[in-house]
Amino acid sequence: MVEKLREILLTQYIGSILVALIACNAVITLTTSLVRDVFWVINDQRTRSVLGSSHPPFAWDNLIYSAATTLLYLAIAYSLARWLYPGAVVETDEASEEPSVEQS
Repeated sequence: MVEKLREILLTQYIGSILVALIACNAVITLTTSLVRDVFWVINDQRTRSVLGSSHPPFAWDNLIYSAATTLLYLAIAYSLARWLYPGAVVETDEASEEPSVEQS
């Protein structure tokens, strides 16, 4: 069953599209988090008062959630890519290698 799914994902190019979409979601999540945090800092700096009024605390829970989501997306994309497209094992044979010639 799993091998049939892998074959379908490989032959129909659905696997590469899926890996690209998951990686794209990671980039979108990272960009959204970055822009949101930059806007928070800008807003915090603009609303400061000479009187020292309180300002809203930084939303650490959103930052941690976004970081965890981004890492999860990247881990899933990487593991899916490694499962669908395993790297070729390259074996070197020392006997077939030619010795290098050094010039003096």
